[in-house]
Amino acid sequence: MILERIVLENFRQFKGRQEIVFSDIRERNVTIVHAENGFGKTTLLNALLWALYGQDGFTGDFEKQGSLIHEGLAANATDPTHVAASVELTFKHDSDRYIVTRELTLAEQLNDPKRARLSLQVMKDGQTLSLDNPQRRIQAIVPDGIAGFLFFNGERIDQLAMEKNSAEVTAAIHQMLGLKLLKTTIDDLQHQNVRGKFLRELKENTSDEKRDLLAALEASEERVREIGESQNQVQANLKAIEAEIAGIDRKLDANREVHELQAKRVRLLDEMKELGAKREDLVRRLSKLIADDGYTLFTGDLVSRGKEIMRDLRDRNMIPAPVIDTYLQELLDSGLCICERHLPQGSAEFEAVKKKLSSAPNQDFNNAVSAIDHAVGLLEGVSHQTRENLRQLNIERLNLQNEIRNREEEEAEIHQAIGGKDDEEVQSLEAARSRHILEKDAQHAKMGALGRDLMGEKEAIERLTTQIKAISDQEEQAARAQRRVDAVEDCTRILQEILDAETEELRPILNDEIDTHFRKIIDREYWAELSPDYSLRIRKRVPGREEGEVVAEIDVALSTGQRQVTSLVFIASLLSLARRRSEIPTILKGLSGSEYPLVTDSPFGQLSIFRWGIAKWVPDLAPQVVLLVSPKQFDGDVADALRATGRIGKQYYLAYHGPSMPDRAQPALVVDGQTVTQYFQSDEEFTEIREL
Repeated sequence: MILERIVLENFRQFKGRQEIVFSDIRERNVTIVHAENGFGKTTLLNALLWALYGQDGFTGDFEKQGSLIHEGLAANATDPTHVAASVELTFKHDSDRYIVTRELTLAEQLNDPKRARLSLQVMKDGQTLSLDNPQRRIQAIVPDGIAGFLFFNGERIDQLAMEKNSAEVTAAIHQMLGLKLLKTTIDDLQHQNVRGKFLRELKENTSDEKRDLLAALEASEERVREIGESQNQVQANLKAIEAEIAGIDRKLDANREVHELQAKRVRLLDEMKELGAKREDLVRRLSKLIADDGYTLFTGDLVSRGKEIMRDLRDRNMIPAPVIDTYLQELLDSGLCICERHLPQGSAEFEAVKKKLSSAPNQDFNNAVSAIDHAVGLLEGVSHQTRENLRQLNIERLNLQNEIRNREEEEAEIHQAIGGKDDEEVQSLEAARSRHILEKDAQHAKMGALGRDLMGEKEAIERLTTQIKAISDQEEQAARAQRRVDAVEDCTRILQEILDAETEELRPILNDEIDTHFRKIIDREYWAELSPDYSLRIRKRVPGREEGEVVAEIDVALSTGQRQVTSLVFIASLLSLARRRSEIPTILKGLSGSEYPLVTDSPFGQLSIFRWGIAKWVPDLAPQVVLLVSPKQFDGDVADALRATGRIGKQYYLAYHGPSMPDRAQPALVVDGQTVTQYFQSDEEFTEIREL
């Protein structure tokens, strides 16, 4: 999929017909749209998403999602059926050109904004065809499950590099690398129309005992489905709450009276996230230390007893052994003493040596004593080192806890200061923010409880399945139904094993791709990878006391900027593998590569020291890259790095018309030494797209 053009007509602040023709030349694959915050960057991104997915495609920071028609036109309309907003998107896919158009009249917006009209045309072999079921075809080309990896707000993509989003990462790998079919087949086999049908047939023809177990199994599986739906709802609630909090934070940041306090709060929250990640890493290290060496903390009595045994053996001159039994036996067999005197059998000398033989230690005894002595010393050393490591890690954990607590107290003071301002709007915003924070914590607690319930139900399903299989059916019909159920479950298991194997086979390939991209940006001795559970992480080696000794490999506690870099690296790696999918060895045959564009709003917002590295690397993110940037983000290192690549194909800017400029916006824009006016005073508010 390569974007060619987007045309907006009366969509939000874009009054009239406005268009962007994207650069599709590989050597100049970057299109840049310059705009001050508040001029329409987020609207432009969401216009593209609306064209492809309708209301379901909007990003969480897109406000008033039910009002899509230009407000001035909507307010002055005399006939709501004659005022409409539309977005037309033209793109290429597999050598065919598609035009998707989504349109909404004011009458439809007032009734149900989700019921916009969608059409999809394809130009193929010189003919233009209108496709039936256009949404299904769009989903086949660019599924909504990967939309968040292709079209996103760069300042919020850092959330991808968090453990809680590993399921989203895994789903994206499946979808973009051609494994979605396996997952769909597994789900279909488990559906009520397949496995459910055979289970019902089995229940009707089996014994009462087995029927009761099947009923219990069905109830547990239904509870698992209900828990899954509840978890999805909680995740949706959390995303909505995060979006609400982000919206409130933006409004507080725009308020001049509390701007500095809000900026300080944002900084404190970022620091708390980073410290929290470090604390989680410490907890993991503590857990590993206890799991690997914790037993040594309880070996004090064993070590003491071992030392006591060693002392006793030394006191009795048994260690070190003056002579072992095999040597004395050799003397007796040879009939010759160590002093060269003869030892004839029956002589007093022979009997004296023989008596020594009965009490002399053997080689096995020597080996056992050496092993005990070594083990005692090793246990004592490891125990001491474990105690010291445990003490150090606990000190670090307590220090981190104190740092977090101090920042929590500072953040609480900011809450009091903002909430105490003599400004009703600020007070209302702060109160709403507090409510959302409380609700977010409640939703997290609910998710934890659901996770525990899910684990219990899965254990019950495993137990019931084993009991059901242990009962033999005498009736042929029941036995046949059982065989069918077993066949479905065996197929499901085999397909799941194939899916797991394919996913695992792709992980090292994807890791190599991720690390290659990561090292182009960050030159520290870190590396990026996917964990076994498919969460994104940055790793480093912890050096030991001796030169060249490596104690452990641990996760790096990521800052917001590092998480954003990691997320961008993952997306770029996934897009690269999707493009050359047919070259990667796989059990699945006939997979072809797919190209996808990448459109990102504010990609450089929180990158700090990584801005230059990311900007230099941006053209390699995807076959086609569209950047929506503010002057503050673009000017300086970013502009210099991007220009140095020579890959900028087209540039546009958003011209804002209105009674006054948004806060902190400038009336003019300077790009490549060219000064252009980006603000025009007007009684009516709207935005134009202009090409540079």
